[in-house]
Amino acid sequence: MLNSFFAFGVPTFLVILYIGFAIFRKKSQIPYLGFALFIIAGFLSAFSFQVIQEALTELQHTTQQVLEQTYGYPFYLLAIPFACGILLLVLNAYRGYKRIKTIRYQAK
Repeated sequence: MLNSFFAFGVPTFLVILYIGFAIFRKKSQIPYLGFALFIIAGFLSAFSFQVIQEALTELQHTTQQVLEQTYGYPFYLLAIPFACGILLLVLNAYRGYKRIKTIRYQAK
């Protein structure tokens, strides 16, 4: 799970998928694509958090230097995909909040 291709490849794919859905959402009139973006961002955050937990579990058995030499990257880089996922989750939650406010305002 800490292999660099897996730990950074899956989040990269999810970000590319997110961007593709975001572009498609802008060009279409499908109202529920925002929810799909929220799900992608949630999966990105959850996956990145699991990778961080795996790194912390392995750190209990050996030193950080040994693990960084074994996997070939510093472990603080694992925070980047997690932070990206959290940022996208917050952005989508804000968009949803604005959308609900707009719908409520139109209903009155």
